[in-house]
Amino acid sequence: DERPAAAPERVAAIAPTAPRPAASTEAPPPGRGPRFVPRPLQGLASRDAGPNPPVHLEADQVTYDREFDIVTARGKVVLSQTLRTISADTLTYNLKQDLMGASGNVVLTEPSGEITKADYLELTGDMKEGVARRIRMILADDSRLAAATAERRGGDRTDLKEASYTACEPCRDHPERTPLWQVNADTVTHNQAEAEMEYRNAWLELGGVPVFYTPYLSHPDPTVRRKSGFLTPSFGSNSTLGASMSTPYYVVLSDQEDVTVTPRFMLERGAAMSGDPNFDEEASAFVFRRIQWSAEHRWRGGTGQALTRASIVADRETGEPRGHIDSKGLVDLDETWRAGWQVQYQSDQTYRNLYKVRMDNDRNWLLTRPYVEGFGRRGYSMAETLSFQGQQVVSDGSKATVVVPHLVDSRVSAPGWQGSYWTNDADLLVYGRSRGAESRRLSSRTGWTLPLVTSDGQLFTFSTGLRLDGYDSEHLTQSNDDALRDSATTGRALPDASLQWSYPFSRRGDGLTQVIEPLGMLAVSPIGGNSYKIPNEDSIDFELDETNVLRPNRLVGLDRVEGGLRGGYGLRWAAYPDRGGKVGIQLAQGWRRHLDDTFREGSGFTDNFSDYLGRVEISPNGNFSLSDRFRLDKDSLSLNRHEATLAVGPESLRGSVSYGYLSPSTLESGSLYGRRQYATYGLTSAISQYVRTEASVNQDLEDNGGILSVRSRTSYDDECFALALTLQRYFTNQYGLNSGFDASLTVVLKTLGQGSTGLF
Repeated sequence: DERPAAAPERVAAIAPTAPRPAASTEAPPPGRGPRFVPRPLQGLASRDAGPNPPVHLEADQVTYDREFDIVTARGKVVLSQTLRTISADTLTYNLKQDLMGASGNVVLTEPSGEITKADYLELTGDMKEGVARRIRMILADDSRLAAATAERRGGDRTDLKEASYTACEPCRDHPERTPLWQVNADTVTHNQAEAEMEYRNAWLELGGVPVFYTPYLSHPDPTVRRKSGFLTPSFGSNSTLGASMSTPYYVVLSDQEDVTVTPRFMLERGAAMSGDPNFDEEASAFVFRRIQWSAEHRWRGGTGQALTRASIVADRETGEPRGHIDSKGLVDLDETWRAGWQVQYQSDQTYRNLYKVRMDNDRNWLLTRPYVEGFGRRGYSMAETLSFQGQQVVSDGSKATVVVPHLVDSRVSAPGWQGSYWTNDADLLVYGRSRGAESRRLSSRTGWTLPLVTSDGQLFTFSTGLRLDGYDSEHLTQSNDDALRDSATTGRALPDASLQWSYPFSRRGDGLTQVIEPLGMLAVSPIGGNSYKIPNEDSIDFELDETNVLRPNRLVGLDRVEGGLRGGYGLRWAAYPDRGGKVGIQLAQGWRRHLDDTFREGSGFTDNFSDYLGRVEISPNGNFSLSDRFRLDKDSLSLNRHEATLAVGPESLRGSVSYGYLSPSTLESGSLYGRRQYATYGLTSAISQYVRTEASVNQDLEDNGGILSVRSRTSYDDECFALALTLQRYFTNQYGLNSGFDASLTVVLKTLGQGSTGLF
């Protein structure tokens, strides 16, 4: 017989691990229906007691058929065990056969976050075995899987027949539409134990059109972030190397560490040599010369991170090994100290350009720098070594500098009288080279700074200090005659004092706030100090601008000092509209009483007064921006430096142009560079929410210049699919390299993989 267990109110049935009475009808609390716990359901929980927790059942109505041992729940049924939940319109449980059936809006939620919907679902009592009809799954990463039928085995494997998989969300207005891409397969096996999804007889469809068939396909399920295995191969083409194919293999070493190994096969020469009668004898050499091996190692732990890229190949003609390494990392030693490194090396000057190798901070010169640094509450310490590699180092041995070591220590005291504070900066530098100057330098400066703010808003900063430098140098003169090579030990003591002043005024107008601020600086220190016995290594790269011209020490580095009475003045104005944006301008000029050769020719500061320096920034809204830095000759007002960038238009169509002009500049040893003039033109367009295109042209505007490169990129990127087409025309005059074209197409099926190919 059937015994009803429901009043109009909702009931809950709980099956604990301990035995309970056969059946009970408890008086419900006010406003609630009766609570009914059938004995068979209690027994189910008892059998699962131990590692299995109790089963919780909620429904509008629960009945129990004693004759057939069947429990039936109807109306908003929810059954849960640990983190697994089933909801349905109707749920029946056959205790004799240990089978549970659910129908009507069936939803199964797994602990992994997967949500399964079905027209009908049948499971064993422990939910480890079962079948389903017309199943739709939403996986943990929001990708979707649908099938005509499904069978669950062992609690960790699901076989789906006539299945489709996609990472695309259904169209909101027309959910019945075919997704942008999907994989259809005769069988899809979701192996939860191995966290893998396998497809057999699979077709990839784009817009409902089959484009690719494979008898077998597999990828990790959404619960796996990383898994070892082959990645999608890519194809490329190079004007010098010809066609190539790369087949990366990804290896997970630990939760924090992995590596990708990528052999790159040069295809064009391989086809030619395969017809050579001496091919067998040349096979070993051919393999090494026509396969470039690359690897990328990544580590990210709780105390730091590291990234290392390296490659090796044999030269196509000589067989000599060629390659590169680029490694960068940082490790916390404790709460104060950390250690880091950057290691960059390439076998020759053309390797990176020939094999299209990208390196961190892609510059013309390479840096190797291991270091240790510590951060205190009021101090900083650092120890490093440095070595360099690049074209200038190869052509000029005097550039092959090795710094071993460079030590820095900076301390700031707690604020004292009127907010004043003491500072102490120490620097030890030892460097050598295969040819040229070598030196050991020890520098220290102790200073006192007093910031003041007057009652009317003027800002004063007074600073004074004493700097002590000691040098022990060799080979100060570039000569092949050892007798002319100077060695010297010298030092200098430089007291200094400076006063910086600014007086900002603010005015609030209708829809606009303006700030105008006059600026001034006055400094004094002894004249001289730049003896020929002191080599200049770290004060070479100096560019006068509107900011550093108002500093008491306008030079970079420590090897060169500015002496005598000096100063500067300037004006800064900015306007801020209420609707957002900014318009600003800054002008400045430096002054010095004593003339010497501290500033090189072409620097804009060879007389008592410097050139006029300025910056203009105009960005009233997101559709227009102008940034312009300039240096005007103080006598003729002609442009000696001009760097400007203009961008106009909304995101849907935005054009930009950058222009640069630099007058000739010299060093103590000769010319640094001649006049340079260049321009970069760009155009970007966000055609839609998902489509974006951009193009750029780099041009040398000098008489013997011309177009340096042309590049365009068009991309489509939505929640499940990405496509990028890149075209580039490049020019080179390096030996062994040909000017040419680059064209690549990259397709990304999100959650499934990506592939790229060179078009020509």
